[in-house]
Amino acid sequence: MDIAGLVNESLAYLESNPHVAGFLIGLWAFLETAFLLGLIFPAEKILIVGSLLVARGYISPFNFLISAATGTIAGYTVSYFLGYWAGEKAIEVLLSKFKVKPEAYRKVKSFVARRGEVTLLFGRFVAVFRSVLPVVMGAFRVPFFSFTVWNIIGAFLWAGFYLFVGDLIDKVLSIIITNKILAVFLASILVGGYALWRRYGKNREKF
Repeated sequence: MDIAGLVNESLAYLESNPHVAGFLIGLWAFLETAFLLGLIFPAEKILIVGSLLVARGYISPFNFLISAATGTIAGYTVSYFLGYWAGEKAIEVLLSKFKVKPEAYRKVKSFVARRGEVTLLFGRFVAVFRSVLPVVMGAFRVPFFSFTVWNIIGAFLWAGFYLFVGDLIDKVLSIIITNKILAVFLASILVGGYALWRRYGKNREKF
């Protein structure tokens, strides 16, 4: 089974078994941020579905928040020590194997150098940045205590953001279901936006 199939299977299982949703959410949050695996399978889909389950009352907000935050904290810690033990040169070579462009790596290094551990507060909100950030911090030998404090704060902000997104999506879906004219209008905007992205944005270099 390919990565996309694995994600889809996880989504289907999560929807039909909300009682184990917390475990799956935490597992995917961990896998995404540990060992650079987020460069292969990001956790956004799982987290959005999980947050929708929260909005619809299948799982508790506390369960989601703790699961997602704990998973990403553990994943970041693993990646930090990977960078710490491997060193900057080895990490640069390893990232090239994952097809991370040198420019992207330099951007992460620049952010870390200028902002330090505070980068952990907003670094999770950018997919490639999120995966590379803890490895770079480990390679830079950022003090582990300081890294851990900002890692925990950033993890709960990140998980809380997905709770907000899930609640927002649920409200929008409810409005669309009860208002067909609005549904057609929003669908037209989405189709138009996607067409523009396909034409002008898809082929631009990624971060």
